Amino acid sequence: MSYHERDYMRAGPPSFGDWLRGWTAFRAIFVLNVAVFIFQWVFQLAWLQDALTGEPIRPLGSVSVDELSAGHFWTPFTFMFVHSGWGTFLGNMVLLWFSGRWVQDLYGGKNFLWIYLISGLVGASLEMAVSAYVLHTTAAPLMGASASVVGLLLAYSVAMPEEELPLISITLWTVVRLLLAVNFILAILTLTVHLPEWLPLGNTSYFAQLGGGLAGWYFARSLGYGGVPVHLLRTPPPTGSSLRRRPEMARARRPRSPSVDVDMEAVRRENPQNDPLVSLMKDEIDPILDKINDQGIASLTDDERRTLERASRRLK
Repeated sequence: MSYHERDYMRAGPPSFGDWLRGWTAFRAIFVLNVAVFIFQWVFQLAWLQDALTGEPIRPLGSVSVDELSAGHFWTPFTFMFVHSGWGTFLGNMVLLWFSGRWVQDLYGGKNFLWIYLISGLVGASLEMAVSAYVLHTTAAPLMGASASVVGLLLAYSVAMPEEELPLISITLWTVVRLLLAVNFILAILTLTVHLPEWLPLGNTSYFAQLGGGLAGWYFARSLGYGGVPVHLLRTPPPTGSSLRRRPEMARARRPRSPSVDVDMEAVRRENPQNDPLVSLMKDEIDPILDKINDQGIASLTDDERRTLERASRRLK
């Protein structure tokens, strides 16, 4: 839960209008996934049925090369909300709840939607390309939010690589790299038809998840998260470049860093145990809390809100 949604940060109970305006892109996507699953699996509606027996075969909305060839142009979007069973649905929803809320807070609702949709589309394209050109099948249906969810997970891990998972002292980036490595190995085994039959993972869309993760990672890096590679910062502009500096900028020089005298004894007296949380509160959180006290919570910038969000998770 974000800090501004906690009871002690509210002026009073929200009205219906405030509750409605408080709906985020993450909530809408999460509720849509749940609603579609209940519609198809609880009420047994919108299913593809066998023409002879009338028995249900699979939920409608999956995407494949054959579906696109039949003119079902909407399936590249509907497949992200259709699931093949309870297991895949619960797994995807747990990861969506875990990563989607944080991506919403860090990137905003617009970028959350872009990551969800682009990751799903890139993952589906890669899965269908591999199925058609390597496995020589165009009818394999693809459904589920796994590609989009992995894209969200990669986007969050790029922004917060040192974030530790709850209850275990393992960084998120370590877990994500392990997940991608396992996914890559299983994808190669599937591609070479060496996937053991005893693994109950034969129909998992490994290439869709890899493609979705790559799309989420690239989108996050394109926004500047994860830093800029050093070699790009040091690369001079190409010869004949149209970029021009203003004369005053060309003559500008980096100002010298000011010399600051720090009373280390006073610092040690305030924090004798050298507790990093105490330093965090004094250096980053106290100024933000003072700003809230003076100007109100609406005056915070996005960076200040993210700082509070990160600090609240560290304090937990």
